[in-house]
Amino acid sequence: MIVPLVLATGAGGASASCVPAAAKTLRASGAARIYSQRSVLHGCLGTRRTRLGPLRGTVPFPATRVTLYALSNRYAGIDTVQMGVDTFSSEVALVDLRTGAKVATAPATTPERRAESFIMVTSMAVNDTGTLAWIGRRSAIGVPQPTYELHALTAGHNVVVSAGTIPLVALRLDEKKLSWREGSGGPGESVPLPP
Repeated sequence: MIVPLVLATGAGGASASCVPAAAKTLRASGAARIYSQRSVLHGCLGTRRTRLGPLRGTVPFPATRVTLYALSNRYAGIDTVQMGVDTFSSEVALVDLRTGAKVATAPATTPERRAESFIMVTSMAVNDTGTLAWIGRRSAIGVPQPTYELHALTAGHNVVVSAGTIPLVALRLDEKKLSWREGSGGPGESVPLPP
């Protein structure tokens, strides 16, 4: 009896995954994937696999690792943090999984001028046209309230869309619009993305 060979596909005859057999898929969007393999974060699309960064703190000090990631059908967004003595800093990157290139990078927030500062990303989203959006939180010893910033990053620009001491939540990004709320009960806000 001859059994026909069937490649591993999803419903509707989608192409086989680009994730290696021993790896764990963490996100999927269209044919793009983000996966972990031996404590390292990778992205892939088609036959191209791209190393995105470590998932555990690296040594020597300061420890560096990827803490957040987002995925669209073509792009990955990652947040890489550095943990030091009484400091925590964060940088985001937009990666084109089709080419494996970093399209753009930016600090998670505008600079904090105090020595003992803590900068982190609370949420992020990326779309198919190459925009990465995130909410950054900046605080420091001796500063009574943290500052929240909403950023939008493309290949040519890093724009601070909103900033203040009210927490920013409910981040949403599609091809034409960036949306969020100020506080848990605040009104929804949105801005159009450039064409």
